[in-house]
Amino acid sequence: MAEIDLVVELARFIERIAATARTGLAFKPDGYDSERYHEMLRETARVSAILENGGSDRAVEIAQRWCAEVGSRFDGYVSAAAGCGVIVFDDDDRLLMIRRLNGHWWYPTGFCDVGLSPAENVAKEAREETGLRVTPLHLMGVLDSRKQGSAARHIYTLLFYCRQDGGELTPSPLEATDADFFSLDRLPEPLHGTGTVWKELARQFHFEGRRDTYFDAL
Repeated sequence: MAEIDLVVELARFIERIAATARTGLAFKPDGYDSERYHEMLRETARVSAILENGGSDRAVEIAQRWCAEVGSRFDGYVSAAAGCGVIVFDDDDRLLMIRRLNGHWWYPTGFCDVGLSPAENVAKEAREETGLRVTPLHLMGVLDSRKQGSAARHIYTLLFYCRQDGGELTPSPLEATDADFFSLDRLPEPLHGTGTVWKELARQFHFEGRRDTYFDAL
């Protein structure tokens, strides 16, 4: 197994064990079972700290944060995060990209806010990050960050094909250092993420008229 695959699988294992323990504490906050869940969190936090090249203090910090995030019963059930992504082309068939604060380029994206639908979140992210008004037209795909090779937080991204409806391209200094449209075959580097499925979906939806939604197969 490639080194990057091993890191991703280890991150997945850590996240699953920590989520199981936190969910267990949400339904069984005391008694014998809770002691085992706390032990699972401590051990998982220790391995997580090692992955980050951190020491025992970092392990304690991670375990304490996980414990503080434990909710009550169904409100405390730990699940993958939900995000949304904006795929929009201009009249010259160029794709909108932003340079994130870490210097890497990506399509506009963000976590889904409570109280808004996925489509509303997409329009909001585009407006806040780039100053452009967009209308979501089609759900292109549901992308699993683990399947896309990311070892960071587990996220399901709802990727939408959008139409530009106006506004002025003005990247938000809180979200991006630059924004522009690029040919799909000549995207700026470096890219923020590891997966490439989104690029093929962008090509198929914009240039080939694809309309069926992609999801990661079993």
